[in-house]
Amino acid sequence: MFTSRLRKTFARILRRSVAIALAVPALLILAVSAGFAQAPALPAMQTTAKSPNFKDGKVSLEERRIRAYAYLGGDEHIIRQTVQRIVRQEGDAPGSWDYEWTVLGKYYEDRGDALVKTGPRRAALDAYMTSNVYYALAWFPNIASEQEAKAYDAQLRVYQKGGKLFDVPLEVVKVPYKDGQITTYLHKPFGVEHPPLVIWCGGVDQYKANHWRPIQDMLAKGFAVATLDLPGFGESRQWERDTKAEANFAVLDTYMKRGDIDTKRISLFGQSYGAAATLRAALRNDSRVKAIVAMCGGLHLGEKNSLAPDAKLGDKLINGPMLVVNGTRDAGNPVPDLMSTYQATKEGDLWLLGRGEHCAVEYWPVVIPQMADWLTEKINK
Repeated sequence: MFTSRLRKTFARILRRSVAIALAVPALLILAVSAGFAQAPALPAMQTTAKSPNFKDGKVSLEERRIRAYAYLGGDEHIIRQTVQRIVRQEGDAPGSWDYEWTVLGKYYEDRGDALVKTGPRRAALDAYMTSNVYYALAWFPNIASEQEAKAYDAQLRVYQKGGKLFDVPLEVVKVPYKDGQITTYLHKPFGVEHPPLVIWCGGVDQYKANHWRPIQDMLAKGFAVATLDLPGFGESRQWERDTKAEANFAVLDTYMKRGDIDTKRISLFGQSYGAAATLRAALRNDSRVKAIVAMCGGLHLGEKNSLAPDAKLGDKLINGPMLVVNGTRDAGNPVPDLMSTYQATKEGDLWLLGRGEHCAVEYWPVVIPQMADWLTEKINK
């Protein structure tokens, strides 16, 4: 069914000059640099009040998002071409947000399935991780419908398929939490016994299977990385949002019981909303946590949304060590907030990433390995 849909989808958009050719049994996909002029006319743009990916009646994917998903493993040209085909948020037909990204996800998943049987392991892994990116786009920016839930399930499915091909196979670790369990993904570095651990949580639109690319830079430095969906999001969306970092410490408690990691060198990493959760954890000054990275998030001291409402600017709230990182053009977490967050730490560092916007993803290929070096220095003191 998906193969038939895929043929029809690409037949609508690909007509002339070929830029890339990907061959699989019974199907040839041609990615072109230009060819939309020859495609059949699309239906009129349709939006509703529940169209988060539309702005002023037009489909919208910010440039920083395109950069981010290209960094994570998508193809920038395919992403841009796909955006041009989308005319509605809802629906399971050509032109809908979910459909267009899911078709791409399914194509690369099928390619990975074929390569697992006939091709090199690395090629199959690359196909699965590419599929992972497009399935993630299918539910972006959140899971608010049955179709988006299916897209997220598909992302988890393909991530676990790829996980079997990691240098050290992915381990799914269940963490007791309230009336159920939080599912975490444990990634371990090859050839390292009892590696230090980073507990990694993303933002409101970046869930546990979205971090494979930056995790590689951590694994290369000898860290194990456990990713999770915070309460209210992803596979943890059955719970209310956690404002006390209880989930972070539930994960910490579970991993402290393992015999295959260095429980004396555990760090926390949080990105965006995940940085807020990580900062809440930091405020508890738990001695089991040796270092903390807050990426594109702050304490907002002195503001209505302060994470420490009783504190004032200049108070030393976190024993550290802690690293605060962000671009300088993030309106939600401006430089003064980043500075006051850094200054609230007894042992801290502040990295400002040029003119980067929220999370400054264009700097990640350089800054993530340097974060790993920073963590290594701090946990080994």
